[in-house]
Amino acid sequence: MTSDESKKIRLHHVGIVVKTDTIKNLIRGFIGIGERTWYVETQGVDVTFLPLGNAYIELVYPHGNKTIDKYLETHGEGIHHFCFEVADLDYWAKKCEKDGFKIVSRDHRCFFIHPKTFGGILVEFIAMSKGDPMQELTLIGK
Repeated sequence: MTSDESKKIRLHHVGIVVKTDTIKNLIRGFIGIGERTWYVETQGVDVTFLPLGNAYIELVYPHGNKTIDKYLETHGEGIHHFCFEVADLDYWAKKCEKDGFKIVSRDHRCFFIHPKTFGGILVEFIAMSKGDPMQELTLIGK
């Protein structure tokens, strides 16, 4: 990837952790939008993406993920993280580490920046590769 291509970044979604469909039904009923849902086995969550303009709202339902279960017990339903989609995950991981942000939970598709190093906010970086079932959600290049 060229250097300029590697630097591509855009807001992809705001993640909200939920126990039920109450928030989803409120948003869908209020705005009148569709949805796409996946089970992400590697993270132990069901995710529903609601398209909203140039980004998404992601609803995260625990499906065996003890960290999300614990978060819900402590904080209840609500905003959990925001996510940037990037063209080059390795470029951004190296940049984040160089800039002093602690990376946690990295896999082939994404990584998170620990909230203690980003002003109390959990930040996710994702890159959608060809063949990824969630590729249809890519916003890079749009």
